[in-house]
Amino acid sequence: MRDEQEALLEIVRRLEHAWNKGDSVAWTAEFAGDADFIRVLGGFFHGSRDIEHGHRTIFDTIYKGSHNRYELEKVRLLRPDVAVVFVRANLTGYLHGQEQHIQARPTLVVEKGPTGEWKIAVFQNTLITPEAVPTLADTLAEAHPYKGNTPVK
Repeated sequence: MRDEQEALLEIVRRLEHAWNKGDSVAWTAEFAGDADFIRVLGGFFHGSRDIEHGHRTIFDTIYKGSHNRYELEKVRLLRPDVAVVFVRANLTGYLHGQEQHIQARPTLVVEKGPTGEWKIAVFQNTLITPEAVPTLADTLAEAHPYKGNTPVK
């Protein structure tokens, strides 16, 4: 399992490196030829050709010069040849001269092919909005043994 986790972490590292270089070809090299990709705002790419073209477009326009930092949050091995990889993305870029910070949670379904190489089959990118981040008060309320006057069992 440790070797598999290291191989999957390496995919995440290569994705981060490709993003930060603005290299759509290296980015797409991590995907299976028939991969499905759901973009952060819900759009959809199918196949490595569309994924590469879409990323070349954003690397040349809205995300030009941006920096993405990926943190591997969890690996769940479903079978010896299929894993789900949960990532936290922290993107910094500029739009209309203003620095922007975007957080997202990419979820990757990764398959090991017959040659033993892992490739991304599905990539679902979910934007983290302010509403999705619990406040300190929410966290404390959830942790408290009493909600109102009734003990939580």
